[in-house]
Amino acid sequence: MSVAVCPECEAKIDFGNQVEVEVGERMFCPECDMELEVISLKPLALDYALDDEDWEDEEWEEDWDDDE
Repeated sequence: MSVAVCPECEAKIDFGNQVEVEVGERMFCPECDMELEVISLKPLALDYALDDEDWEDEEWEEDWDDDE
């Protein structure tokens, strides 16, 4: 039996005997409906599912040419 914990609400998510779980697989938490992504198989771990556009926030951008 494979069990992982939702990082949002800490609910235990039972994958049962599902053999086909893969890193990168996405699902929704049955308790809080947060979209999650499998980030590790041993141990089975979940994290928030982020899209590439989530990393394009202007606050994270820095000008690396300041030293010139």
